[in-house]
Formats: sequence, C-alpha cells, structure tokens
Amino acid sequence: MKVPSLLAFVIATAPLVAYGDITSATLYPSHAQLTWAHTAQINAGAGTVEISGLPVSLQNQSLYVVVDGVADAQIRQVQVQRVEQSEFVAEETRELRDKLAKVTLRIQEQEDEIRAWNQQLTLMSSAAESPRDVPVSELNTMAQTLRESTRGALTEIRNIREQMADDQALKDRLERELTAAKQKARATKTVQVRYQASEGGQLQVHLKFQTPEARWFSEYTARLNTDPENPASGNVALEHIAVVEQSSGLDWENIELQLSTASARSGTEIPPVNAWIVSPEQPQAYRAKASAPAADSESASLMGNVATVEQQSIFAQQYRLHQATDIPSGASAQRLTVSTHQVPVNVATWTVPVMDTAGYVQATGLFETGMTLPSGRVTLFRDGQSVGENRLPSLADGEELTLGFGVDQGVRVEVINELERSGEEGIWKSENVQRRQNRFEVTNHHKQAVQVRILDRLPVSQEDILTVKPLDISEPVRRDVENKKGVLAWDRKVPGGETVSVQSGFEVRVPEGTSLPRL
Repeated sequence: MKVPSLLAFVIATAPLVAYGDITSATLYPSHAQLTWAHTAQINAGAGTVEISGLPVSLQNQSLYVVVDGVADAQIRQVQVQRVEQSEFVAEETRELRDKLAKVTLRIQEQEDEIRAWNQQLTLMSSAAESPRDVPVSELNTMAQTLRESTRGALTEIRNIREQMADDQALKDRLERELTAAKQKARATKTVQVRYQASEGGQLQVHLKFQTPEARWFSEYTARLNTDPENPASGNVALEHIAVVEQSSGLDWENIELQLSTASARSGTEIPPVNAWIVSPEQPQAYRAKASAPAADSESASLMGNVATVEQQSIFAQQYRLHQATDIPSGASAQRLTVSTHQVPVNVATWTVPVMDTAGYVQATGLFETGMTLPSGRVTLFRDGQSVGENRLPSLADGEELTLGFGVDQGVRVEVINELERSGEEGIWKSENVQRRQNRFEVTNHHKQAVQVRILDRLPVSQEDILTVKPLDISEPVRRDVENKKGVLAWDRKVPGGETVSVQSGFEVRVPEGTSLPRL
C-alpha cells in the first residue's frame, strides 16, 4: 500500500489560482455590471479555484458565479476576500511616474534658463552703469544695443514662464493622478470558488458583479441645416453620444459594451401615500423615495449603423455597441457615437419682446424613431456654425423636438409703449387701476420671407379682489400657449425688407386701499 506524500497532499488541496479579464460590461447611469471570465485546469473531486486581482469596488451582494466546461461540476461555496496590496505597482502608476519625471526635468531646465537670462540682465545693467572709456559718440549706439538686448532677454524670460505655467499645471495633474492610482492599488478582491467535479478538465468560471465606479450619460450634437430656397424648413441631424467613465482600477480591453437607460437613482417603487392630516400648521409632507439597490434591467430595435437597441420596453432600453471597445481606467471620459437621427423641422424666429428684443432661430419637428432618448447636454450648430450649448430634455417616440439655434441677426424687434397709466378711478366705488398697451414691431432684414412667433403674457389673478382685463389684442392669436395661463403667441410671416406689428395690452384693478402689484 502506497502512502501519499505530503507534497502530493498539499498540491491536491491547494487552491488553483486563476487569472482572467473583463469580457463584457453593461453600464447604467449610476453603476455597471461586469462579466469576468476565467479558465482553470481542475482535477476530479473537490477543489478550489481562486480568482485574484478583482476590483476592490466589487459589490459582494451582487456577485453571481457560473461554471461550465466540465460535466457535472457544481459550485459548493463562494467566498469574497479583500486583499491589501502593500507593494503593488500598476502599469498606470509606472507611466504616471515616467511622465512626472519628464515634466519635472523640463521645469528644472526652464528654471536654469531663466537664471541664465537674469545673469545676462545683471551684466548688461553693470555695463550700462559704468561705461568707462567709451567715447561719447558711441554711447548712443551702446545704449540702443543694451536696450534691444534687455528687451530680448525679458521676452525670452516671459516666454519661458508661460511654458513653465503649462508644465506646472501638467505636473500638478500628474501628481493628483499618481496619488489616486496609489490609493486604488492598495487593495483588490479575491473570489474563492469551491467546487465538486466527477472528472477533471478545463473549467470555465464566469463572474458577474456590479461596481459603482463606472457609469455613462448622454450628450448630443444637433446640426440644423436650412433650405436656402425655403428658410422656414430644414433638417436637424441629432447625434446621440454616450459618455463612458470608469475608475475601477482595471483597464477594460476589447470588451463587449452595452448601455442601459435604467436608473437605480429613481428607486423601485412609488413613495408611500399616507393620510394627509391638515391643521392650522403646515400639512405633512410626503416621504421621499426610498433608495434601492442597483437594478439589472435590460432593454431592443434597430438604431442606425453604430449601435443596436438590443432590448426595448416602455421602461428602459439597452444599446449594444457593434464593435469591441477599450475603456481605460481613470482616464478622461470616452465618447462613443450611439446613433444619428434625421428630424425634418419647421424653422421660425421666436421672440419675447418684453424680456428680450432679440429673435432666436427655433426648430421644431416630430421625433419619430421608435425609441426614447435620455436627457443630456446638446452642442448646437446652425448651417455649419457653432451657436452654443443647451440641455435636451428626454424625448419619447412621437414627441415634439424643439431646439433653439441662437440669435437671428437679420430680424429686429422693437417695443413701443403706447399707454402706461396707473391711478385711482371711480366716483361711487373707487378702485386703483393700471393700464398698459404695447405694440411690437418685427422687421425682417433678410431678402426672403421669415416665419416669426411673437410671445407675450398677460397677468393672471389668483385673488377675487384683483381683476385682469385684456385691452387691444391683435388677432389671430393663440392663447394659453402650452397650457400656460395668460401666455399669448402670434405666428406671422414677414416678407423680406418689411415690418409687421401686433398689439398687446391689459388692465389691472384692485379695490381702494389695496396696492397694485408690481408689473
């Protein structure tokens, strides 16, 4: 009978250390779900596979382990441990140190150059103070030469200081990044998977877990192209850009990337609706929404040739990038084009004269793409020229897209106050009255006709003692625009080189002894 050696026993019971990589990631607005793949050669019977180098931000409660590749292999236990790394130096840290050393050396060389130029200035100053035996006829030439040399030296010093300012800013940034990298490198997590298998072979281990150190959000580029023959119509090319950030401490290389609009910040259920007990004091406020753990929601439909809407529902949608992607850790945010939507629009110049006499180019059209867009910052271009940034609200299929594209410099608006009067009126029943009548004149300095919308508002009373009466209001007019009480809108077509005008006025009355509102 053979007695197994101690070495054989240790080998049989020691955990098999496995290394792998992140193969796929699903990013949400608040977190990410990662898939980590490993391969380990196992023997028949019971054993342990140890997976090292996992990010310390791995959320233990979200870990899900799947094994395959070996028939009848079963998971008996999964254990997560935090491992402190006292001497771990990542590739990112080494690169940062190299960059920091180079920029530090460059700053030292610049300081040496400044000292050399200052020494030259000192020598020139000494020469100017003691001309010695220089003939009078040569003093002017010497003074001019010293002046030009001094000016040149000061210019060189100024240029060097400007370069130093940029290098110093770079050095400060690299030092911050190096400190952050060292902090991230102090700890990792290790997962031990205890298994039971009837035979040996290549065991595939897949870990799925969540981390709060990665997210994505939407940005947009909107390009308005107008029709030179018909300025009232055009097209908006709305490009959807995913901005991806991750600071897990691991570089994600050649991964399958998915982006989901499901947000854990919104919670998972409605707030509790309690009895509303009123008293002379303030009513009881509703309780805030309870926070919820990260949701794993997936959402599908075709979306251009850059990404595919893998799943779609009325709740959320999920985009799958067509090509494998690299997302480095801690670097600047990565911008990935998701889709581009072509939206036919009507173009008009809108103005609110009592607030701003400028006219703004406004494009409106129906967003019909079969999907929704999250809200995000939008960069605006009009006929190839940058006109600024704004915020795009979330858009659902079938909703109206409305975007402003800057000032129309060919449209001039003037406010003419025809009546401004306030005072006390009445014989038997005195009242305080204020009347205001304005005329808005819009002049089109373009060669072609322009569609304009003029907006104004009338006061709205919420008290019985305060009454509001409209005065002269030009027709046709739209009232209570967008269900906002008192808001008026006039849509007019202004031929090139001509002026149109509209009237707007109101009267406000309050009883004697009551002050008029400030209008």
